[in-house]
Amino acid sequence: MKPHETTENAVARAVKEKLGSSKVVRIVLGSYRKKLEERNSVSYPGLPARYVLHSVEAWVEGLLEEDFVTVEKEEYESVDGTRGLEKAVSVRKHY
Repeated sequence: MKPHETTENAVARAVKEKLGSSKVVRIVLGSYRKKLEERNSVSYPGLPARYVLHSVEAWVEGLLEEDFVTVEKEEYESVDGTRGLEKAVSVRKHY
């Protein structure tokens, strides 16, 4: 979530970014969950970090009836084409 972004706006933006189009998104009532994790930072080893994880179940209009996969392009590519952040955690394939 971006600063000052509502849950609804964050979900709509995430669906648009992952599926590449504007779809009608509805959050299932009562499905919102917020989880707090405190552990050392993955990006900055030794630095204590607090992660706030938000999850919802959502209904998205216009999805395919059968299973499908989306694959994201590389997020952390440097100017010279090499991978800049080898230890960055990211999910590139979504089912």
